[in-house]
Amino acid sequence: MRTAPVCQIERLDVVPAQGGRGEGIFPVSTHLLVEMWQAPFQVLARAEEVERALRYSGNGRGEQTEIISYQFQPYGVSAKATFEEAHIFIHTWPENGYAAVDIFTSHPEEAYTLLERMKEAFRPAYVHVVEVKRGHLFTEGET
Repeated sequence: MRTAPVCQIERLDVVPAQGGRGEGIFPVSTHLLVEMWQAPFQVLARAEEVERALRYSGNGRGEQTEIISYQFQPYGVSAKATFEEAHIFIHTWPENGYAAVDIFTSHPEEAYTLLERMKEAFRPAYVHVVEVKRGHLFTEGET
């Protein structure tokens, strides 16, 4: 029986300089850059398996799910899953047990829910995550 993967998370606070202004800043989305290592070859090798794992990861995200994948030969997959307010992009190298994943969502909680389900579906031994807040908007205040 496989144990839970080791998961390292880094959070980057990247805010563009706006004359030293720090208040009134809020991000448009959360972007998780995910690397998964030592995932089973059979899960990463074929588009059908990757699509199944993406559907599982987005379970409950509504009927607006669209998954597009490309099968490399002899194995390996690039795929995109679009849900109502979330997008996942994945590229696999099954011969290395490796997958690179991008998760974009409107809400950080949703990004981490998707990540947890992806860890269940892909079963990696090690996961590294970098969280980036994207599209910082500034509220208009006193000038």
